Amino acid sequence: MVESLVFYYLIVWQPLGYILGAVGMLIEGDITWFTLAFLISQGFFDLRLMLLVVFLGVVGSDTLFFFIGRWLKFLPRFIYLWSDRIARPFDKHIEHRPLQTLLISKFAYGIHKPILVRMGMVEKSYWQFMKTDLPSIFTWLAVIGSLGYFSGLSFFLVQQYLRYAEVGLLIGLIVFFVVIKWATKYSLKKL
Repeated sequence: MVESLVFYYLIVWQPLGYILGAVGMLIEGDITWFTLAFLISQGFFDLRLMLLVVFLGVVGSDTLFFFIGRWLKFLPRFIYLWSDRIARPFDKHIEHRPLQTLLISKFAYGIHKPILVRMGMVEKSYWQFMKTDLPSIFTWLAVIGSLGYFSGLSFFLVQQYLRYAEVGLLIGLIVFFVVIKWATKYSLKKL
């Protein structure tokens, strides 16, 4: 028996999940990918197809923010000030260690998008940016996807009803937020 309206619609119209997955990467990638990986472990989505959708969504999102940095002079000033205030302290890291900077920013809440914008501002070519961004995307996909997927598998053994999956997702998200908060605090101390 299906007790959740969200899970009901995912079962009835699965393409909705793939569409929401791609759109979710533009809005909040961590939570979206964690949740989708959890749902993949529960059998709601095909792993390969969802990986493709999420990968394209992340590349699209990162590209969008990179080009916002390129076109910043044509955008409202508050966007420039926002990016400058958050990302300027990382200019040395962006210049000398761009892969490390992108990788750490992927896991540090609130600084990834400003760093992407800043990378667009520092006159690197798009292809140089993508050579740096792709390894960080693959690492991020593996780490966050594994956390979501394996948190779902842990509840697969005791799952008798669908509501256990929802409780598992909630507990997994709580653990995820604690890990992200700790990683952000630790990574910012390193920089």
